[in-house]
Amino acid sequence: MPVDSSQRLALLRAEIARHDELYYRQARPEITDYDYDRLKRELAELEARQPELALADSPTRVRHRQAMVTLDNTYDELELREFDARLVKLLGEPVLSYVVEPKIDGLAVSLTYEHGQLVRAVTRGDGEEGDDVTANVRTIRGLPHALGNPPWPEFIEIRGEVYLRWTEFERINRLQEEAGGEPYANPRNLAAGTLKLLDPAEVAQRELEIVLYGLGHCEPAMVSAQAELHAQLRAWGLPVVEQFWPVAGIEAAWAAIQELDTRRRGFRYGTDGAVVKLDRFAQQAAAGFRGAGQAARKLSPRWACAYKFAPDRAETRVRAITIQVGRTGALTPVAELEPVLLAGTTVKRATLHNADEIARKDVRVGDTV
Repeated sequence: MPVDSSQRLALLRAEIARHDELYYRQARPEITDYDYDRLKRELAELEARQPELALADSPTRVRHRQAMVTLDNTYDELELREFDARLVKLLGEPVLSYVVEPKIDGLAVSLTYEHGQLVRAVTRGDGEEGDDVTANVRTIRGLPHALGNPPWPEFIEIRGEVYLRWTEFERINRLQEEAGGEPYANPRNLAAGTLKLLDPAEVAQRELEIVLYGLGHCEPAMVSAQAELHAQLRAWGLPVVEQFWPVAGIEAAWAAIQELDTRRRGFRYGTDGAVVKLDRFAQQAAAGFRGAGQAARKLSPRWACAYKFAPDRAETRVRAITIQVGRTGALTPVAELEPVLLAGTTVKRATLHNADEIARKDVRVGDTV
């Protein structure tokens, strides 16, 4: 270990803390965003190389002003109606207003804008704090670094998902295979891995995209309902969902979910379900959370749920079984398939894991799978 590593880490932490104080508390920044991000990147690189020197309160970790919680999942219409029945009983209103949105298959992030300027981007992490990925998020071409159309709040956390289009995922996989590497498993994992790369120049070579739909801490308050939030985000020029459904009552919510299921394959991002939220923020606050008093990762809102669609299925034929050599020399059998469109991408190969798995499933050339 280099002799001065711990000293350099201490110096970087102190310097970043000083600039945080100047920027966030005194509003007297002394360096540019680029130079600040460069300090953060150097610290992240040192901590990655020598994790024994990393601290729990490292400035590469950032606490959310409002926790990012996880949604409970429902898998059938009955569970969705039970969700509504609980809220009707709790809030004492026979017909509740909901917003139905696509459930986006990406990496959850929180963006902070202060006085209309993007100052920070953080992954969900454990719900209470996440990784600072500001430099990498700034490479996303469709994301404005300044909000348009004032007025703006002094401080706002805007939540959304970073994702890769299927076409970009396939382009990256083609390059990966041409270089002799194993293809990446799916767009979500690749987007997550890309966002956490240490070099923003490398991140910029992959066309990450973002869609925004949620609200964290905001001061002063600007909107009072989820449908209003969607309209406000669009007015500020931010990338938002193609479509959402403000509805009254669970019958209309169920109809919206079914409509979403028919339209979602035309969206620019992958979706694996629908999110149903109480529209009015006052009712959300009244409904509260399950697991109150526990860590954010154990909290789930009573006022929202995710309805999961059934996984896509398709039928094709095994053309051949080949052996793939990994970077470490590991040998993996692979089924070469007749190309088939599945969940927005053309599937040509499927990993068979090992010889025992092939024997157990009796996979043979010519089989229909």
